[in-house]
Amino acid sequence: MGIVRLLTILFIAWLAYSLYKRYKNQKNSPNKSSKTSGRAVKKVVKCEKCSVHIPVQEAIVQNERYYCSKEHLPNKDES
Repeated sequence: MGIVRLLTILFIAWLAYSLYKRYKNQKNSPNKSSKTSGRAVKKVVKCEKCSVHIPVQEAIVQNERYYCSKEHLPNKDES
């Protein structure tokens, strides 16, 4: 009976210590939601010519289509 009681006490102590460490780590480390709240999430669009994804602020818009550079804009004779 004494060994069972000792093992139970050790298990409870280990469990309490593990929970305390987890709580301490969560308290000190910033959570995922606070990481993204500090930065503005940028909308990303795809270039119609090369399919490269770029932020919408850097894209060139022509005829409601997005392009990554002036070289990828359609020529007037290609229409």
